[in-house]
Amino acid sequence: MMVSGRKPSAGFWVLLILAIVIAGIFSLMVGPMGDPPGWVVFRLRLPRFVLALLTGSALSISGCILQSLLRNDLATPYTLGISAGAGLVAGSVIISGLAIPVIGLVAAGTAGALLAVIAVYALASGGGRGEYGATLLLAGVTMNLIGAAILLMFEYFSDASRILEIVRWMMGDLAVIGWGKPLFLIIPAVIGTLIVFSRTDVLNQISQGDDLASTRGVSVRRERNLLLVAAAVLAGSTVGTVGPVGFVGLIVPHIMRRFVGADYRYLVPASALGGMLLMILADSLSRIAVSPAELPIGIVMSLLGGPFFLVVLLKNSRRK
Repeated sequence: MMVSGRKPSAGFWVLLILAIVIAGIFSLMVGPMGDPPGWVVFRLRLPRFVLALLTGSALSISGCILQSLLRNDLATPYTLGISAGAGLVAGSVIISGLAIPVIGLVAAGTAGALLAVIAVYALASGGGRGEYGATLLLAGVTMNLIGAAILLMFEYFSDASRILEIVRWMMGDLAVIGWGKPLFLIIPAVIGTLIVFSRTDVLNQISQGDDLASTRGVSVRRERNLLLVAAAVLAGSTVGTVGPVGFVGLIVPHIMRRFVGADYRYLVPASALGGMLLMILADSLSRIAVSPAELPIGIVMSLLGGPFFLVVLLKNSRRK
């Protein structure tokens, strides 16, 4: 099996892990308290650090998989209507005023994200004989537009306090008190990651074309569906936990391809580690930029990712 890639040296992995460790130590020290007591570190900053690791890894792996399966360099984990589904369900819970624990809101957002993916897949499957990736993208865009419109309608008929809560959630937020959110996210993140890691050879086969992969014994439809489910679980659970955090799944796979090529045996783990590093750095920046207050992580990532998106778009346009 020939793929466009190269085996990264051991030094590459060591440097990447070392960068994560250094960024993590810096993240634990950043905040309005110069010399924080132990409870601040273990109840606030350490859970936040773990949540950043899980979020960055899950979104980067999801983006890597979707860019491959949809054969679109601009695909992101929210391409399939994930953000719209999570926003609708979580927004409905917030507007209802129900007194539910934080984990209940997290579970509701996750369920909404996964239901949106199921709906998008059903729409794409019944959309005729068009090219699979393009049909799925169009269905996802449609779901996002409809979801955004309904959410705006919810906000229009809500009182000011509810609107503020919904908007805050839609900005993305890594702030936590205790270990509830990280413990919730670790289960779907580990399950989705293990599925993808066990299918890296299959991804290499599919990336060379469905027909060629089929001749080599790959059940393309089954494997693609399984990988889509894994990508949806990774992104959906993350959106349900921290809200929409855009551009991570777009930026990291593109950067890592420059270091490891297109061999998914190396690209997937490199994307996971790169996502961790990017999210830790972005979270630290969010707490430094307007200290002692902090910017929502979604705003920071959009400011970083918007220009990157335009660069990728312009490069793709010049190739045509």
